[in-house]
Amino acid sequence: MDQAQNQQAGLKQNVLETLRFIQQVLLDPASQFRHMPRQGGFIEPLISIATIGLLAGVLRILVTFYYMSQGASVSLFTALFAIVTTPLTVVIFCYIGAFLLSIIMRYLGTDSSLEVAFRVTGYLAVISPIAVIAATIPYLGNLLILGLLTYLLVMAAIEVYQLNSNTAWMVFGIAFAILAVLSISAESHSPSRSEQFAPAAVEIDAPALEQPAAHH
Repeated sequence: MDQAQNQQAGLKQNVLETLRFIQQVLLDPASQFRHMPRQGGFIEPLISIATIGLLAGVLRILVTFYYMSQGASVSLFTALFAIVTTPLTVVIFCYIGAFLLSIIMRYLGTDSSLEVAFRVTGYLAVISPIAVIAATIPYLGNLLILGLLTYLLVMAAIEVYQLNSNTAWMVFGIAFAILAVLSISAESHSPSRSEQFAPAAVEIDAPALEQPAAHH
């Protein structure tokens, strides 16, 4: 009994610490990036990223349940499996993002350490829970996510990589503009969120249902 209570208390503490970390990065990113540890290995940021991804996964399940309540054709297994796929996706994106960020910083002539870049993406992962909710808003949602990501990247470039503010805004501002155009273009040619989750319609041939008249 005591062990179960301790585990529950530990889980609650981890959730509260994760929420506090997300709040701190979003409200004061400059200070958080300025004091970000640059060494210590990959395990610590990996655990942080996975925890944030887990929180995003829970939100993803809730969002999917909402669409299911509106008649969406989604299996319960698919909805619940987001608790696995979402954290995994966040971790993979952070690794890919760290690799790309290290290349960009090498090109700009600053620290190209993959570990530092991975720690930066660990901070950027805080937008994952927000992205789950924002993605439900057509057009504006993706722009909000990209805008927030761009702002955090600029703060990281200035505070972690010591880039000039103008250079940081130019580099990531151009990236934001390109991604925004691609996002709007892709979304304009894809089904709406409601259509994606809409249950498949079953067309019934009315004449086939007509019963032949009885002959007396």
